[in-house]
Amino acid sequence: MSTLHVENLKGLSSGGNANKIIIPSGQTLDASNGLTTPSGHIIQVLHQEITALTQTTSTSDVATGFTLTITPKFSSSKIKCTVGINGVHANTVQSSAEFNLYKGGSHYRYLHSVIGYNNTILSSSDSTMMTVDSPNTTSAVTYSIRFRRGHGSGIVYFNNYASGSNRTRSWFTVEEIAQ
Repeated sequence: MSTLHVENLKGLSSGGNANKIIIPSGQTLDASNGLTTPSGHIIQVLHQEITALTQTTSTSDVATGFTLTITPKFSSSKIKCTVGINGVHANTVQSSAEFNLYKGGSHYRYLHSVIGYNNTILSSSDSTMMTVDSPNTTSAVTYSIRFRRGHGSGIVYFNNYASGSNRTRSWFTVEEIAQ
């Protein structure tokens, strides 16, 4: 196998493919031994959706079912965690559901508190919560969302809206972003 050594590749400045370097169909560019990803580009995405009704009376954080483990490609990367919660509801007047992000099994960040009213669903739109982490590692990192009843009494729920066989859908996404 021969090796071509160059410092720069530049496409032709005119013609139908001006300023392009084209890899022919059936061929691939192997960057498995290293690639410099431009800052701000998404390197990988993990996504999870839950439609099951989730509820608690606890004032301590309980699992929601949202757990994603990401192994960053670069130690300098940022990890963006975004969760969309739908159908927040309480069975008593002005109880709140509080959502928290856990990292590796330990509380990491408070995300949001949503007040539910007596037998009333807040809305059918997302309550979207987002935070960014700098894990400084290329080892696996597990993120999870937990929730609890923040104040008030009774039961707090999410995904508590169903029309026919369609239940509200909540979601959790983690993204590795190059720096």
